[in-house]
Amino acid sequence: MEYLDTVLNTFPVDTGSTKQLHLTETSKTTRIYRVETLKSPILRNIQGQLYLIDTPAGRKIACHPHLVSNELSGLCLDAANELKKTLKELGLISEKSGILHILRGSSGYMVDKALPDLPLFNIRTQYLEDGYRAHSDDSRRITVTYSDYKATELDTLVVPDTYATGRSVEAALQYMFAQGLSLDKVVLYGFIAAAGIERVYNLLSEYGVELVVFAICDITQLYSNNYDMPLYGLDEHLYKETGKIKPLGSVVALETLRDMLPHYVPGMDQPGDWSERHINLYNGYGEETGDIRGHLEKSIALIKSLDELNRRQPWYNDNIRKITEKEIKILQSRVYSLH
Repeated sequence: MEYLDTVLNTFPVDTGSTKQLHLTETSKTTRIYRVETLKSPILRNIQGQLYLIDTPAGRKIACHPHLVSNELSGLCLDAANELKKTLKELGLISEKSGILHILRGSSGYMVDKALPDLPLFNIRTQYLEDGYRAHSDDSRRITVTYSDYKATELDTLVVPDTYATGRSVEAALQYMFAQGLSLDKVVLYGFIAAAGIERVYNLLSEYGVELVVFAICDITQLYSNNYDMPLYGLDEHLYKETGKIKPLGSVVALETLRDMLPHYVPGMDQPGDWSERHINLYNGYGEETGDIRGHLEKSIALIKSLDELNRRQPWYNDNIRKITEKEIKILQSRVYSLH
C-alpha cells in the first residue's frame, strides 16, 4: 500500500520493535505482540514486559470517536475478554490478583466484568486546574479524593485506565503503598502513551514491583498538551499554539497499522474524552453518565481542526478526505439523535 509506506516514512511510527506471540486461548482475530523495548526509539527509558493487544473491538474504539454508550461498552467487554484469556495463558493473574479502578474512567474498560471473581478497589483522583485537552505534567496538581482500598494480600494488581502522563495512577499507587500495599507486579491495560508507562515504571522500580503493560493496539507519543494520544499524525495543539509542525507516531505492529489506516483520521486522539463516552460509571458514591454529547461535539471540532491542518500536507489524499468526512457525518448524526 503506497499510503502505508508514506506513513512509515513521514511519521515516527515504530513497527520494528514488535514480535507476535502465538497464543492458543485467544480468539483467532486477536493478535498479541511483545514489544522489545531496547529496540524502540520511542521507549528508550522503559523496561518491563510490554505487550500490544490488537482486537477488532479495540481497533474500532481507537478509530471511531462516534462509538459511545452501550455500543462502546459492548466493544470494551469484547476486548476485556480477550485480555482475560491472554493474562491467564501467560500466567499473569491468580487467585491473589486484584483490580484497581481509577474513578471514573477505569470501569469503562470492563475488565471487572471480564474478571468478576477478582477483588475490586476504587480510588478517585482529582486534577487541580487542568481541563479538557489541557493537562500539565506536574504530579503536585493531582490528589486522591476518594478510596475504598484496605490493605489486602495481593500478588498482582490489574489497573485498566487511560494512561497519558500516568499521573492519576501514580497518585493512586502512591496512596496504596502508603496504606501498606505489597505486591509482585502491576498490570496496566488500556489506551497508553509512552510517557505514562515511563512514569509508572519509575515509581514501581522504587518498590521493586514488576511492570507489565497491555496497550490497546499501540503505545503512543503525546501531544504537547499531555492529553491527546494519536496512532500517528500532527500535533494539532502545538500547531495552534505556535504554528510549528510536529509529526507524532506510536509503537504498533505493521498488521495493526495496516488494518487501522482505512478508518483513522490522522492525528485523532484514540481514547477521546474517555469517561464522557460512557454511561453508568461509578464515581465513588453512585453511578453517573458521562457527557456523551460533549464528547461528540468536541470530537467534531478536533477532526475539523485536524482536517484543516492535514489538507495542507503533501501526504493528504482523497482517502483521508473520505475517512474524515465519514466520521464527521456519523458524529453529527449521533449529536442530532440526542436532541
